[in-house]
Amino acid sequence: MRHWALMAAIGAVISTSGLASPAQGLISGIYVLDRGQSDDVLQAIESAIAGLPNALARSHMIKANVPLENIRIVCSAGRFSIKSDARPLILVSLGGEPIEWKPWNGQVFDVSAKANGEDVTLTFSAPSSERTTVFRSVGQQLVAETTLISPGSSAPIRYKLVYNRAK
Repeated sequence: MRHWALMAAIGAVISTSGLASPAQGLISGIYVLDRGQSDDVLQAIESAIAGLPNALARSHMIKANVPLENIRIVCSAGRFSIKSDARPLILVSLGGEPIEWKPWNGQVFDVSAKANGEDVTLTFSAPSSERTTVFRSVGQQLVAETTLISPGSSAPIRYKLVYNRAK
């Protein structure tokens, strides 16, 4: 009888240890953008691409980086999902394997996610750019630090968005 109980306990630990990560419980939730604590994304982009002659490229970069007002994040069982009212659901493995994602504007991105302790890094790759956002929980807030690399900018564009957990 003890042997059976011990084996069941070991099996439970083994079966759940690969599924749980510190990031799961910390960043999962519904969040609302706190504009007062967030960087001005438009200003960060405009200052980096001020000399970009291609108006269409400027427009795409600005539209692709509009801060989301409300987001829902679920991080469980080795998967990460993020959804906003304005964009289609992104559901990826936390192992870094990319998926193809088509947002509202017809562009196609390879999207991947990786857990790093309590943080989750989400990367969008396209032929002309790459955007990486690191999500981390800070108390009741979610901090999203983004780095955008584009051939049209003189240096990587960096900005931080702060979201408050919805009540």
